[in-house]
Amino acid sequence: MELREFYKKRKEFIQKHFTQNIDFTEVFDPHLDKKTKHPIMIVGEAPGENEVKQKAPFVGKAGENLEYLIKLSGLDREKDFLITNAFPFRTFKENKNRTPSAKELKIGAKLLKKEIEIVKPKMILLLGNSAIKAFSYIMPEVKKLKKCGFYTINGQKIGICYHPSPLAFNRKEIRKSLEEFFKKLKKEANEKV
Repeated sequence: MELREFYKKRKEFIQKHFTQNIDFTEVFDPHLDKKTKHPIMIVGEAPGENEVKQKAPFVGKAGENLEYLIKLSGLDREKDFLITNAFPFRTFKENKNRTPSAKELKIGAKLLKKEIEIVKPKMILLLGNSAIKAFSYIMPEVKKLKKCGFYTINGQKIGICYHPSPLAFNRKEIRKSLEEFFKKLKKEANEKV
C-alpha cells in the first residue's frame, strides 16, 4: 500500500531538518486496511505521549473527545476517517508534549501535502490552530476562514474547527461548536463539490 510506504519514509525526511526534542516513534491510523475509498481526513496537531505509547493518533483524552464527536456524526471512525497530524511525530520539551514550532509545521506541511495526494480525501478536517497553520502552507486561504465551518477551495472540501483537547473541550462554547460541526459533517461530506 502506497500510504504505508509513505509513512515509512517520513522519519528520514524529518531527520534531515530536525533531530532534537522529537520522538521518532511511528504513529499512524491503525485501521488503514478498513478505509472507504476517499475517506474524510482528520488533521490534528502532533502525536502526544499516549499516542506514542499506543502508536496510534488521537487515543488520549482528546481521542476520547474525538470518538464522542465522531459518534455524533453518524460515521464510523475505522472506515470513514483517516486520522493524521500536522506534524507526524511527538514534539516535546523536558519530556512534556509541546506544540510544534512554525518551522516544524512548515516542514510537516510538505508531508501532509503528499499524504493528501495519496489519500485523495473527500474532505479534510483541520482541528485546531496547528492543523490550520500547517495547512495554510498548502492553501493560504484557510487562515482567513471562520472556525467550525465547511468550505470548498480549489475543488477540495475543507472543514475547520477547534481541536478536541480537554482544555478546549471543557469550555462550553467550544464544545457546543464542535458538537454542531460534527452533527453537520455527514451531510457536508456527501454533498457534491
